[in-house]
Amino acid sequence: MVRAEGMDLDAGRYDLFELPDGQDLASCLDHLRLLTPVVSEWAARGESFQVVVDFTGGTKCMSAAIGIQASRWPCFFSYVGGNERTKDGVGVVVSGAEKIVHQANPWDALGHQAVEDYVVLFDQHAFLAAANVAAVTMKRVSRADRKRELASLEQLAKALDAWDRFDHTTSKNLLNSVSKSANDLRSVLGATRGDRVLNGIDRLVEHLGQLEQAPPPSGHHVLDLLANAKRRKDEGRFDDAVARLYRAIEAIAQVALKNGHGVESTEKVPLEKVPESPRTTWAARASEGVVALGLQDDYALLAALGDPVGKKFQDAGLSGTKSPLVARNRSVLAHGFERVSDAVFEKLWPSALSLAGVDASSLPSFPVLAEGRS
Repeated sequence: MVRAEGMDLDAGRYDLFELPDGQDLASCLDHLRLLTPVVSEWAARGESFQVVVDFTGGTKCMSAAIGIQASRWPCFFSYVGGNERTKDGVGVVVSGAEKIVHQANPWDALGHQAVEDYVVLFDQHAFLAAANVAAVTMKRVSRADRKRELASLEQLAKALDAWDRFDHTTSKNLLNSVSKSANDLRSVLGATRGDRVLNGIDRLVEHLGQLEQAPPPSGHHVLDLLANAKRRKDEGRFDDAVARLYRAIEAIAQVALKNGHGVESTEKVPLEKVPESPRTTWAARASEGVVALGLQDDYALLAALGDPVGKKFQDAGLSGTKSPLVARNRSVLAHGFERVSDAVFEKLWPSALSLAGVDASSLPSFPVLAEGRS
C-alpha cells in the first residue's frame, strides 16, 4: 500500500508482526515463515495486489532473515537509501534525503536457488517434479531471459519424463526444442555443463530416430528397455525395474526369432515353423495352425531351432520354475503380491546384457546435471 509521507494509517489498515528477538537469525527465520500463508493469500487476490519487502530498517539479523525468507515469496524487494548519512556517512540517512535506490523482483536474482532444486530432482530422475519447479519459478521471474532459461529446463525435464513413459515422439519433439534453445540452456547451466548436456541430447535424439525407423521388436527397443530398467533400479524401484527387465529379455527372444528365423510375431507362430518336439507339446493350444508363445516358450523355441540365444538363456539358469524371472510373475505389478528385491535385479541384469550382447556403457543414457558427475 502506498501512502503519502506523514499520512498515518488507522487501525484495521495494517497488522503488526513482532519478532521476539531481533538479534537471533534462527528465531527471526522461524517467525517470518509464519507470514508465508498471509503473503500467498494477499498475492492471490490479483495482479494489483503487490507484496513489497523493505529491508531498510531493523537489525542486521532481521534484514538477513527477511531477505532469506522473502526470496521464496512472490514479492518485490525495496531498499531506501540516500546520499547523505549521519555519523560521517556511516549512520542513518538524513531526513529529507531518502530515496528508493533499488526495487526488484528477487526471483530474477535468486532464481538460481530454484535451479539448484531442479538439478537435484533431475538427477534423481524425478523429471516431472523438476519440470514443475522450473514452471513455477518461470511464473515468478520478471526478466524475459530468465523465463527463456527456465523454459529450456522445463522442456528438458518434460522430454525425459515422456521418454520414461515410452512416449518417444513427444520426447524427441521436446529435445529438439531444447536444442534450439541452446544459448538459454548454456546461460542457465554454464557453458561447460550446458555443452555437455547438449551433446548428450544429440545422442539421445539419434537413438530416438533409430527407434522411429526400426519396426518393433528391434535391437533399439531392447536397448531402450534395458536403459529404462536401469534407471528404475537406480531409483530403488525394483518392482518396476524387474518388470522392464522381464520385457527386455522377452524382446531379445522376439528379435532373435524375427531376424534369425522369420517369426514376425510370437503371438501368432505358425506350427509349421516349430520343430517337432515343442510342436507336439504346443499343438493342443494352437488355433487355426498358429500358437501364442510366452517368454519361456520363446526361448524354448530358440533352443529347439539351435539358436545360440536359446542355449545362453538355459545356461544362465533362466528357464524352469527356479528362474529368477519367476519373481516378476509373483510381483504386485504382475500376478502376485510379493515385493521384488534388489537381489533379483542383480541376478537378472548381467544375464539380460549377455543375452542382448551389449554392455551397460552402450545403453542410451540421460544427462546428469550436477557438477563433478558424469
